[in-house]
Amino acid sequence: MQKPDEVLDASRLGTLETVTDGIGLVYGAANVGLVWGGGAALAVDTGSSQSGTKMIEALRHVSDEPIQHIVYTHGHVDHVGGASTFVQEARSRGRPRPTVWAHENVLARLLRYQRTWRWNNEVNRRQLRLPRGMNTFPRGLVPPDRTYRDRDDFELAGERVELYHATAETDDATWVFLPDRHVAFVGDLLIGSLPNAGHPNRTQRYALGWAQALDTVAAHRPRWVLPGHGSVLAGDYALEVLAETARALRFLHDAVVERLNEGKWPDEIVEEDIRLPAALATKPYLAETSGCVQFIVRDVLRSYAGWWGGNPAELIPAPRGAVARELVALAGREAILERVGKLFISGDPRRALHLAVLLRQADREDRDAWQTEAELCEALAISERSALTRGFYLACARTARESLADLDGEDKPAR
Repeated sequence: MQKPDEVLDASRLGTLETVTDGIGLVYGAANVGLVWGGGAALAVDTGSSQSGTKMIEALRHVSDEPIQHIVYTHGHVDHVGGASTFVQEARSRGRPRPTVWAHENVLARLLRYQRTWRWNNEVNRRQLRLPRGMNTFPRGLVPPDRTYRDRDDFELAGERVELYHATAETDDATWVFLPDRHVAFVGDLLIGSLPNAGHPNRTQRYALGWAQALDTVAAHRPRWVLPGHGSVLAGDYALEVLAETARALRFLHDAVVERLNEGKWPDEIVEEDIRLPAALATKPYLAETSGCVQFIVRDVLRSYAGWWGGNPAELIPAPRGAVARELVALAGREAILERVGKLFISGDPRRALHLAVLLRQADREDRDAWQTEAELCEALAISERSALTRGFYLACARTARESLADLDGEDKPAR
């Protein structure tokens, strides 16, 4: 068994780790849990549209049983996108189509994905740092056949499979428990790092509900915990990870709520730079390699306090470009550029980035501004531990360089 804090390397993609007889986890960009051996198989999640075939191949190395049931742990496409491959495999072999189980809110999510497909595709493209015009978000996702609200169960070859709803990374989360063997498939309740309980471009996430769900899983005393990302957890260590991750999320949630109840504005709370206590922050499974404390703080604020941070100028703001031109006219473009360089050299790239963006907003044809913005974003990405945050900085750098290339293209004479 892999150590729970190990980083997944490419050599493990598509490999099956058997944790006990007839139960295993296939590693991928999103993991897939498998149960087999009684005459029918269960898949907990299906991977993405790109990885579904590998997930089925991993099962076929150990079992030729039909996949009777699929459970979606939530509606994110890296977990449900491979379902069409599972359906096609059953059809090609003349077998019944697997029954897909999910929380009732998954269907609304899939419909929302259809309605906002272009936006989700663009967010994915930016995060993956792919060229403009590429399609990265799947269409034609397989909807659930059976849904439930709070709690449900079914049988797989005579073994009870229990489904529990959680409000965590999404409002449609499900974790799966096999009571006879004390195995929990928890989806993205655990991801091998601090939970991604706040995303700059996604819908609301739920830090407190997430903590409560982890406590509920722990109360079932699972012997094995199979996550949606990261490695299998077992025994007392699994219980520790569940409990301490819940404690970290509850700490951040309560820290925000306490400050709101003191009458502080959201902007003031963000600037307080809330951090986890060292006893939690130093846990390897709470490292900010995916989730980010500042994003969690902002997400909790959004859930209780809306979108306005308290600055009256931002309630119904003037156009950013107009404000930027006023400030550049007052300070002078060259002086601002010089200040950007000094701030960067002195070790303050974030403040330097504010000024570089100001120049770009004032004049979208300012090549120096675009170039400086790209370089600062790349520098911030290098020092950033969170993959999510790093990805956004690099996406912004790419956008800046694309804009610079567009300006250069406009200057070339037509042939």
